[in-house]
Amino acid sequence: MRWYHGKRYQVLYEMIPQQGDEMKNNKVIQKLALVMVVLVLVSFTGCANSQAGKAVKPSESADFYSASNYDLLAEKTIPATEGQWDYFYELDEKTSGQLQGIVSELANSGKTYPQGSSEQKISDLYACAIDLETRNAQGLTAVTPYLEKIESARNLDEYLEGLSDLSAIGESSLIRYGYYQDDMNSDALMVGFESMDALIGKEYMEDPSMQEYCDAYKGYIQDMLVLSGEDKETAGKNAEAVYAFASAVAAQALAPEEFYDPERYYNVYSYDQLLALYGNINMAKYLAAQGLGSEDHYVVFEVEAIKQINTMLTEENLPVLKEYTKFVVLSDLADYAPVAYRDLKLEMAMKLDGSTEKKTDQRLAFDEVESFLEWEFGKIYAGKYFNEKAKQDIKTMVATISEEYKAIINAQDWMSPATKAKAILKLDTMDLKIGYPDQWPTIGDTLQVTAPQDGGTYLANALALMKATRQYDYDEYKKGVNREQWYMTPQEVNAYYNPANNEIVFPAAILQAPYFDENQSNGKNLGGIGAVIAHEISHAFDKSGSLYDEKGNYNVWWTEAEYQKYDELSQKIIDYYGNYTISTGESVNGTLTLSENIADLGALTTVTAVAQKQGESLTDVYSSWATIWAKLSTPDLEKNHLLTDVHAPAPVRVNAVLSSIDAFYDSYGIKEGDKMYVAPDDRVAIWQTNTTNN
Repeated sequence: MRWYHGKRYQVLYEMIPQQGDEMKNNKVIQKLALVMVVLVLVSFTGCANSQAGKAVKPSESADFYSASNYDLLAEKTIPATEGQWDYFYELDEKTSGQLQGIVSELANSGKTYPQGSSEQKISDLYACAIDLETRNAQGLTAVTPYLEKIESARNLDEYLEGLSDLSAIGESSLIRYGYYQDDMNSDALMVGFESMDALIGKEYMEDPSMQEYCDAYKGYIQDMLVLSGEDKETAGKNAEAVYAFASAVAAQALAPEEFYDPERYYNVYSYDQLLALYGNINMAKYLAAQGLGSEDHYVVFEVEAIKQINTMLTEENLPVLKEYTKFVVLSDLADYAPVAYRDLKLEMAMKLDGSTEKKTDQRLAFDEVESFLEWEFGKIYAGKYFNEKAKQDIKTMVATISEEYKAIINAQDWMSPATKAKAILKLDTMDLKIGYPDQWPTIGDTLQVTAPQDGGTYLANALALMKATRQYDYDEYKKGVNREQWYMTPQEVNAYYNPANNEIVFPAAILQAPYFDENQSNGKNLGGIGAVIAHEISHAFDKSGSLYDEKGNYNVWWTEAEYQKYDELSQKIIDYYGNYTISTGESVNGTLTLSENIADLGALTTVTAVAQKQGESLTDVYSSWATIWAKLSTPDLEKNHLLTDVHAPAPVRVNAVLSSIDAFYDSYGIKEGDKMYVAPDDRVAIWQTNTTNN
């Protein structure tokens, strides 16, 4: 239950956040990440604010981002229900509107659909979600047995049994594990253990400037416990204890950037070693209950954090452990519980992202139904809205960009011929997925919804769907690696590179304007979807992706001298981005954003070279690059993203990259003394066409 998702590796039951959803903790369908996925497109950052259009328009030589987006941002406002506006949000709204229309048709048709059909599940689950009167009347009945087992636990053994029961519905709270392709053998799956649910997260807890939000979060814990029946004074004391417990663990947790380094998180434990790590509880019994007592090995991502958890697993600490789990469950399930719980959680989310207005009941109901039945909606979306012609256009562009990337790799005078050959092999074997899966996930076959007229309620259906998903995840783990699996649905406005499969994936919804438009110039498309494609390809050679071979295995295929050079170039990039600041004057974290910055720099280098060879206008390329990152953001969300987002802020993604592209200077007459000017020796990148600048 993280309130942000900045980590590179999405650990079990952490949803990949969608635009505008980053505060929304566990969408509870809890899509199992069976692979360590590099999310590369969703930019959860922002520097521009709602006053951007009122300032004097700067010149392109002073601030290319603001000059290019001046008129656009002057017309846009941050919706009251959101913490930001950008094109990811805008296209997501368009996609949601299309799918909401389908839900509305089903809900108002008056028809009875066959049990188990997509139409039946969607219409009946929506009916339960929007029936607030029944939700309020039912209260927490569906989850009460789970909570009572935790609350009535007289000792650690009984508490652990309660945790085991909760795990069956995907509520892991204190013991968190997931299934992943093994870093050392991508043909096999592994069980990976993370830390516990860290509540608001270490980035907030350890930053004095975020105390206001931490205090609000403690108030949120207290209010949630009061709703559950505790008196205010008791709830206040328990909230302080729960927060202190989480803070102690967060202090030992890995920082987001550390999840880019297998040396930090890939810690192999045998069965006996894992039992010793959780030595204060009967871990053997817990693993047996999960069906995980006979694995060849386990991987522990956050060893020190789990050691800290284990020190707290004592009979003396049982009261705070129970309160902690109770709060986590209540918060996770608030979206499906009575409205008082739902609204309390929304208010906390609004505090964190700076939004000022709640979404309508209808929209909230749709969002949750769509997240539960995402692949059902995905089939509908792909069938109705995907442009099949665009698929061929993207394939052609990918091939062109990939060939240019080979030329760039061959131009690097610091790489040996053997290493270049390995890099090119990785490009030649890179898989491409566009639009929607060739083989649709079968999870829909296991998800069933009980209609209201048959006694179905929203919370009960939610728990049943969570339990079915949990079982499906386990069954898929036992089957082994499925390289046809997608980790985004067709309706997601996003894209990703997956190092375990060495693949780039572009869902249908990203293949529309302003990223791709068959009616705009090829130069514009190169600066939009072309840069997106090149960004994804670049992730195969970023600080983390460069550690994996063409088969998806952690395998350092560089010479020691080459990787030392790579580290030197990386440090220049870290220092370079650290010179950029956001509106508060705080500096960008060059270490946190390193891999994304490498990908951005590689993307613009590549599409610039392609455009030059094709005779396309570079001004079209660069203006399109600026447009796709146009953004307005609240100060609250801006601060959040500076701490937690692995992408640089939007203006920095544009200006910092272009200032390191030699051709940009000629295109716009940038000269020494201009704010966009960076001396040639100070321009940065791993992958340059002019290697003398390295």
